[in-house]
Amino acid sequence: MSKKASFVVDRRLVLAGGAAALTAAALPSTVGAQDAADAVLFTLSDLHAPYVRLPAVLDTIRTMKAQAGLPSAVLLNGDIFERGNVVCERSGGAVDWAFLSALAAEMPVVVNLGNHETAILDDMVTFAARADQAGIGVISNLIDRRTGRFFAPISDRLGLGGIDISVLGLAATNPFVYRPAVRETLTFLDTAQFVEDAFEESSAGADLALIMSHAGVAPDKTYIDALPAGTVIQGAHDHLSFDLVHNDVRYFHGGSWGAQIGLLSLTKGADGVRTDYRTQAVAPSGGDAALAALIDAQKAQHLTAQDTEVIATLPLALDLHASILVATEAVRIATQADLAMIGHTTFGAPLAAGPLTRYDFDAFVRFGGRLLVTEISGADLAPILARSNQFTAQNLEGRTGDYVHVAAVDLDKSRTYRLAVNAWTAINQATYLGTTGLAFEQVEGLELKAVISEHLKATF
Repeated sequence: MSKKASFVVDRRLVLAGGAAALTAAALPSTVGAQDAADAVLFTLSDLHAPYVRLPAVLDTIRTMKAQAGLPSAVLLNGDIFERGNVVCERSGGAVDWAFLSALAAEMPVVVNLGNHETAILDDMVTFAARADQAGIGVISNLIDRRTGRFFAPISDRLGLGGIDISVLGLAATNPFVYRPAVRETLTFLDTAQFVEDAFEESSAGADLALIMSHAGVAPDKTYIDALPAGTVIQGAHDHLSFDLVHNDVRYFHGGSWGAQIGLLSLTKGADGVRTDYRTQAVAPSGGDAALAALIDAQKAQHLTAQDTEVIATLPLALDLHASILVATEAVRIATQADLAMIGHTTFGAPLAAGPLTRYDFDAFVRFGGRLLVTEISGADLAPILARSNQFTAQNLEGRTGDYVHVAAVDLDKSRTYRLAVNAWTAINQATYLGTTGLAFEQVEGLELKAVISEHLKATF
């Protein structure tokens, strides 16, 4: 049997008991912020339990919905929970579930499974079942290895403002981004092959075909050129923020940690559905009072004295890149290196002004690990620097997904540099650095989070 034939059989097994397509309740159409648009989709991804912003995310979506005055839905593209947030872990995600339920009370919500839906759970089945009970649609192309069936329908349909929208879900396929307890329950499908097999059937008859991809930029680039004009891809997993049109396919990523909300406006015309995308920044304070009160209560219940220890007091807030450069400088000094690079997804929330508690620090530096160094020529360093700091990339060709943050370097190609990195970057140097030829050595006695924490204590 061919791959495509076996896929169809498996899909029908899953969809046999699937939920009906979501359809938004009719809302009065008004001329407002979206002008002549017929519907709007609010987009989020990679939230990672951002409790400092979550009440404001909820309140901002409500405000944007009221201002648009149009049929609307929320597309949440994976990674709702965060194990590094001890309140999230210890409470079983009580705040996050309350947030999801509040969203679902406002409008239809579709969640595409990410790798962090099991950050605090040991089974995707548990998340999918509870989301279903909350009235949330779940989609994914992840297969449960124990049953051979998909964890959720691979696609859904939304009917908004007279527009039929198909939504296809893609998962991250690197097993190492899932916790060890979860990996053995998962079977992954090749992303490009799955899109080739599933896209036409899942989007048949739709006015707009949309893909929610938690696969990341690199896998998305393997199939984007095969998509019909007018298709939309909501990307995620890489914590990037951009919007571009590539071969008449709109492709956007909406950042992470609740820093912004995407608004995709849809306008139906004789030649199809026109889409426009913009983002709304979210303040790190204020918002829905009930959710904020729940967060305070959960923090009071679950945080220990160690969690609330103040590490440093920052005189001003830093954006994420500037915050990470504080961390790379800490690593550079500790390893006596010429420069240091750290992978972007090691970090979450940027450094805020005022007291920085251990709980806040864990939201900034998500993962610890060893520190390693290598010697590298300036000539070999040049292409690595060229693919770093990818928030400055201008087109799809310039994006690789995973990348490192690094301070500006006045590069001399004729000299040799001592380069320091965190362990995850060294292990995955092909994706983060674009090479496989670097031989790293561990620096004994140094650990990433401890080095950064001590640097913050000494500096601020």
